[in-house]
Amino acid sequence: MNQQSWTDPKEAIINPDVLASMIQQFNEHPDYSENMGGNGSPVISGEHQEVARDDTPNKRRRNLIDGDISNTQSPKNRRIRGSFGSKDQGVRGPMVIRNQTYVHRNEPNINKNNNQHHKQHSASLNNTKNNNDINEDFYHYKVNDQSLTYSVDTHLPPIIFECRPKIKEKDAAKKLVMLFFKEIEKDFRQKHPNHRRAIGFDHWWQNSDGARILGEIKDVDLFIYLCDAKRYPKQLNNINILPDPPKRLPPRNTVVVKFVKNDIDIDEFRIDIKERYKSIFTVENMMGTMRSNSRHIRMDFSDINDYESILNSGVISIQGQLYDVDEYLPAPKILICSKCNEPGHIKKQCQLSIEKCRRCGGDRNDGSDHKICLIKCQHCGNKEHCSNDYRCPSLLDFRRQIVAELRRRPDCLPPQAQFFIPVDCRPKGNYTRKLNNPATVRQQRNFTPQLNINSMNEWPELPVRHFNTEQIVNSTVKEIEELKQKYIENQQKIEQRFHEQLKSIQHGWTAIQNQVLTQNEMITTTCNIIEDILFDSCQTINNMVGNIVNEIRIKSTTEEEQKTFLIIEEHLKLMTTKLIDKKQAYNQFQEQLKILMFQQRTAAASIMDSLFSKTNV
Repeated sequence: MNQQSWTDPKEAIINPDVLASMIQQFNEHPDYSENMGGNGSPVISGEHQEVARDDTPNKRRRNLIDGDISNTQSPKNRRIRGSFGSKDQGVRGPMVIRNQTYVHRNEPNINKNNNQHHKQHSASLNNTKNNNDINEDFYHYKVNDQSLTYSVDTHLPPIIFECRPKIKEKDAAKKLVMLFFKEIEKDFRQKHPNHRRAIGFDHWWQNSDGARILGEIKDVDLFIYLCDAKRYPKQLNNINILPDPPKRLPPRNTVVVKFVKNDIDIDEFRIDIKERYKSIFTVENMMGTMRSNSRHIRMDFSDINDYESILNSGVISIQGQLYDVDEYLPAPKILICSKCNEPGHIKKQCQLSIEKCRRCGGDRNDGSDHKICLIKCQHCGNKEHCSNDYRCPSLLDFRRQIVAELRRRPDCLPPQAQFFIPVDCRPKGNYTRKLNNPATVRQQRNFTPQLNINSMNEWPELPVRHFNTEQIVNSTVKEIEELKQKYIENQQKIEQRFHEQLKSIQHGWTAIQNQVLTQNEMITTTCNIIEDILFDSCQTINNMVGNIVNEIRIKSTTEEEQKTFLIIEEHLKLMTTKLIDKKQAYNQFQEQLKILMFQQRTAAASIMDSLFSKTNV
């Protein structure tokens, strides 16, 4: 195709007659109601469109999609010259830059230095369009180191909680943060007994009005613990705490259930999963995976054991059907400025003096309601997505550049981390789905020794084993902590059994003590009865018999009878004296026995009291 004979239809727009007519229309309609498009872009009237068509001598068309000049453009993707808002316009580029230039020129107080980078964008785009090798008609942004760093950033989102009433003094905020971690530390230690590190924010700050406290945490266990709003104290120092925890857990606690049928409702899926896994945190459909009959579902687990269990199984049964389960790998992110909606920098670095609406591309602070304004991407001109939508070809191209740069510079990737490459960012013929740091993989790889098969004396070398000292130490420390925890649990069980046995012995000793007291009372009663019946009765009988014998002796007439009765009387007196002596000996023995029993009971009681004292229990 002759490149010299073809004239770009965009040149009709900068025709002096057309520009003069546009200026006349702007003067007649200062509110731009008839000359402005949905996002503030100028609209050319029909007669100027015809002039643009008639002034173009070359009627041949070119394919702006595939980049092949020899192919004829299809009517569906054909670009209508002079039409700036048509949905049939497949590609648009220069008008996006002209819209930016137009807005900047009509701004009353604009700083040229602040808009220098936007002018450079316009010049770069014009140079791009003058190059015959590039036929894509959307703006190309260049990737910088800041974009690469942000794309693979693995920092956790901040922990946020609101304070009512507001805290305006810095010292009061410090005391509140210290008291906050003091309140949650006991419960956190119980749920994580092997966690030995001090808990706290790595960095925290207040917002401008003092209503919120934001903190960054690198400790994953503490971050997951604070993702549950129920674990926050409700009030501290008469200040109500309203938590705003993160809605998702880190990727290390996330799995993906693939190709789940659309017939299965997400609520039914969530109920089924929660019945089996109590630590489930989030169950939601993954954006960008919806198909005609299936989609992917993301699940977050607060317990790492449940995560490893379902990941090691590889499948999960839902309504009687098995679905594959795989680990979740985050995709590289895009750094987009919230002020100008352009990738590659943040709001603090943006040099634009106005804030652009992500829907229409106009000034967001012009007083209009930008929640209902017409959608028109400022990068590609598409009316079906906003300027920060990942479907935009400019952002998609920017993401492809990031992935390509990360492939070229894998040292930018963090160690021990993997990233997922979206399908749109994979080169043709390359089916690699993951990005990782090859240096980390190389360290984990076992190298096969090279043997000299011709040598008869060389012994084959043993395979080289690469040990990571830090991992070994951490593993040893973990095993020691587990053994220590088991020892503590066994010690607690032994102490519990000891206390139970001690209580049983104490109850038994009390029963024995009561039984001994009862026996002592019985023995004392028996001894008193024996003393009264045996000694006193016998003594009384002897006295009575003696009196009878004396009376008979007095009445006897012969000497022999008197001698006989006298001998009997003397014998009865001896028996009475003997009974009195026996009674005294018996009473002394009883007193000694009582003293001995009292001493034994006192000694046993003191021994048992020392055994059951609080110092030993």
